[in-house]
Amino acid sequence: MAVKKNILVVGALLSSTLLSACTQFEAKPLDQIIQAKQAPANSLSTFSNPADIPANAACKQASCVTIQKSSLGKIFLLMASGITSGMTPQWYDLKPLVVSFEKSGNRLALIGENYNSIYSEIRTVNLIQSFEVISEDANSITFDWGQGLKSFVLQRSYDVDAPRGNVDLTDSSLASLPVIDSFVTGIKFDEKNIELNQLSKIRSDNIKVGSDKSLNHEPREETLNMNIQIRAYDLSKNFKAKEYDSSRRVGFFVTKYRKLGYSKEMTNLITKWDISPEKGPIKVRVSEAVPEDYLTAVTEGALYWNKVFGRDVIQVVTGVPVDAKPEDRSIIVRWIPWLDSGAAYAIGQSDPLTGELLRAQVFMPSVFTSVGSADLVKLNGDVPVVAAGAIACDLTPSLLALNKIAREAGDSQRLRLAQDSVRATVAHELGHALGMRHNFAGSSSAKVSTQEIYESAKTYLRDPNHQGLETSTSIMDYVSGIDDILMSGRIKYAALSYDKMAMDWAYSDNNTALDEKISRYCTDDDIAVANSQGLQIYGCERFDAGNNPLLRKYLDAVDERDDLVKVLFASIIGRLYPADQPGVVRNLETVLADTVKWGRANIDLSFVSQVLFDSTKAGQPAASFASLTAVKTGKIMYARLGLDEQLMKERAASLKEVGGYAAMLNGLMRDKNGNINMKWLDQQIEELKAAPYLAGGKTLGGREYVLTEAQQRKILKFMDSLRPVNDKILLAGGATLLPKLNEAVEDANGAKSIVTSLLGQNLLDEAEAESLTALYLDLAQAATGTVVVKVGPGLAKEVTLPYSWLKADEKAYFGKLLSSQGLRFDMTLRVAKARSEQLQKIAGLLSEIDPSLDPVTEPNLTALPLRLLTGGLVDAAAAAWLKAEIEVLTALSKIQ
Repeated sequence: MAVKKNILVVGALLSSTLLSACTQFEAKPLDQIIQAKQAPANSLSTFSNPADIPANAACKQASCVTIQKSSLGKIFLLMASGITSGMTPQWYDLKPLVVSFEKSGNRLALIGENYNSIYSEIRTVNLIQSFEVISEDANSITFDWGQGLKSFVLQRSYDVDAPRGNVDLTDSSLASLPVIDSFVTGIKFDEKNIELNQLSKIRSDNIKVGSDKSLNHEPREETLNMNIQIRAYDLSKNFKAKEYDSSRRVGFFVTKYRKLGYSKEMTNLITKWDISPEKGPIKVRVSEAVPEDYLTAVTEGALYWNKVFGRDVIQVVTGVPVDAKPEDRSIIVRWIPWLDSGAAYAIGQSDPLTGELLRAQVFMPSVFTSVGSADLVKLNGDVPVVAAGAIACDLTPSLLALNKIAREAGDSQRLRLAQDSVRATVAHELGHALGMRHNFAGSSSAKVSTQEIYESAKTYLRDPNHQGLETSTSIMDYVSGIDDILMSGRIKYAALSYDKMAMDWAYSDNNTALDEKISRYCTDDDIAVANSQGLQIYGCERFDAGNNPLLRKYLDAVDERDDLVKVLFASIIGRLYPADQPGVVRNLETVLADTVKWGRANIDLSFVSQVLFDSTKAGQPAASFASLTAVKTGKIMYARLGLDEQLMKERAASLKEVGGYAAMLNGLMRDKNGNINMKWLDQQIEELKAAPYLAGGKTLGGREYVLTEAQQRKILKFMDSLRPVNDKILLAGGATLLPKLNEAVEDANGAKSIVTSLLGQNLLDEAEAESLTALYLDLAQAATGTVVVKVGPGLAKEVTLPYSWLKADEKAYFGKLLSSQGLRFDMTLRVAKARSEQLQKIAGLLSEIDPSLDPVTEPNLTALPLRLLTGGLVDAAAAAWLKAEIEVLTALSKIQ
């Protein structure tokens, strides 16, 4: 025991001594370390071609470089960038490395400097590669670059502040990109740097899962065309590094750097540019591959950031060669003719010690020039053709001189929307190149209402000077459809509020610019945290819309119903008279056959249902959403258990703006006169039949069209053919918004589970319950016609009965509108009212058959239809009608 005690005492004393020593040691500031080892700014003072090649015969068969001995041990920056081969080449921009050169014996080493070690007084380095020394003299060393680098340190150019960041500073090993074979294609020397190009064959093996679930190794390789630049490391005097916002009110990519004395904590320095006047503007170099139709939009997307900065920080340079390499203090915008690409993207390279951005690239596939008919109809005031004399059909003067005017002259509206899409996408990707991360809470933070968005959209195409709307507080959000177009229109004139707040903060010395009243911030990491628990974040989802996602999803469904025929007609004539082929008129039958796949209205209210209903699966909580507050404050498990109080407040506020749960269902199921909307498609077809544009007009693409009477009939017949697939589409949508009680539900993977989904607490009051009761009764009474049946002795009496729109099982299912489950009040009396009306309906027919029959006193009401049929008192149609109504009555009796 004494021995153990002595060990503890000694250990404590030793720990105290070590801690004391650590506390007393003061590491030399980084700038002093760098300045002491600063390489010559002029690269030609360090690197050159071998001075006397004849004297170095070996250099005739080698890739020789001469380095001055005075530059050994000095600090350089190595920047590697490359492009893959294949059908869809991708660029590699690797994280820059701080390096030095050292000689030992006949080898020259390229050393990776390590400034993140906790042992500041002990130098630790990484060996990148060594090279053979060919010759040396008193002042210089000539070495063979050989086949180039045999491996590349594989660190991403961007890092994030989350724990899952791309760089683990405690790991002594580095991810690498091994080179199998390589070929040096050139070495250039200039005042800025030495530039080396090499073709590198690298391993890119795959591990595939076999049909027997075994893991199979698949050897693969690909070629990279790599460009390596080595220049003096320059610690900018004007650049002010800034730590990331630990409160996470704004988001930037970061560079991780050590925190002195710690191994698990680190400093996250945001990536940003030096925008001091001494440095001059950041050049956005636009590829000559950008079509002239979109050059102005690309330029506007770039210059948007000058509005954000409040001064001219960005300078646009056009006509840059397509094969141009990345340059310092510039962002190159590459245009890729790729019509089925999934995304644009940006990559950049920053100082690994300070976070200063040095250069970046943006890749713009031409897919962003595509525009859909539904958006065009909505942005044209819900009119599927161009109104006579509409200003939006005119091309701007700058477009009149374009070489491709013949293709676009009849497509001015599509061109304008495509330009909007390009402008917004370029601005978004440049935001990444300027260091900013996604902010998916931008749309939910916007101050404009849904009504303002819809009203503004109606006039957008008709007003060439429309100034758009701030439908999201940030261009770093993902929005789509009319929100994207209106936001893109807005950035031509003003900075979006979050973007300005974020940049004001990034280039200030304090946090006073941060204000969540301006905008909330939510990014990919937040979504990943929520997704790890099977949740989404309400108000922070990719491509959500507006500051009330619930309302927008509901209105999307309503628009799908109300605009189906208009959108289909616009699509039909747009493809019949293609805007990009002015002399072509396609075959109508072919166009109609191709339109069938879009003929069913997509009334998808699953998002709304997930927000409004609290669910359990197999008796366990199964929440779908969390609030952003719960995610950021570490209370994600509360959300998973359905205990997210902030989410409850947000959904209640969202539902209130819709008008309430009952208003939502009534708005979906009823027409403008308050009747059950069984004939919504018929009404739209009648409107089309009476519309003057059925016979002729101008397509949304700008082409004049004329339809013969035969063609008009074919189009109307096609619309008529859509009735069967749309007959009960509103019922399917409405059914999504009904509660579930121990129902078997199948997920996307085919797995079944027992689910209970009840309307969230306090989302329905008694007044709304009355409205739901009336909706159920009207649905139950809705009839598409009548049927004449024969009843009574000898079937002598004819009775006319309503032919219900809903089948018995559908009426039973919608009886859930009367359920008391999850409510703070009882619906029993309302169920009784529905049962009473159902009994009266049944009693009405029974009195015609036999006045003595009473559904209330009938001992076996379920068996009555068959008994009457076999007794010859009703015909088959009457028995079927009666059976269905009794089934509904039985279902009402089971409502809980």
